[in-house]
Order: sequence, then C-alpha cells, then structure tokens
Amino acid sequence: MNLRDLHKMNTYMDNTGKMPVLFLGHGSPMNAIADNEFVKGFRNLGEELERPNAILCISAHWETKGTYVTAMEHPQNYS
Repeated sequence: MNLRDLHKMNTYMDNTGKMPVLFLGHGSPMNAIADNEFVKGFRNLGEELERPNAILCISAHWETKGTYVTAMEHPQNYS
C-alpha cells in the first residue's frame, strides 16, 4: 500500500469531531493480564471516547531504513 492508497481509504469515512491525542505507554507486561489502575484507565478511555474511524499508531520500536506507512482497511480484532 502506498500513501495514495491510504488517501483513497479515507474518502468513504465520515468526518468525526476532534479526537484527543494520547500517549499510551505499555508499561509492565503484567498489564496484559492484571486488573489494576493502569488497565482500568485504558478501559475507561474505551468507554468514554467516541469511536474513531481510524487510529494512527506510531512506534519507536520498529527499526527500518526510511519511513513507511502501513494500513489495513479491516485490521484484526484481538479482543
């Protein structure tokens, strides 16, 4: 997929209101299985925020030569 294809994907999406920008650090791996304040905060965000049409995720963990954009029209749901 290239940047032009990414633009085509959003032409069918309705505009939403301004959404917040969030920094979500993953913290301890235990947060994947624990029921703690950190996890409860994530759950609350999911309930309180409007459902977005798209999510931009930027990770400093990928090492590449250059800058790349990846996108999927229907990403897998891991829940």
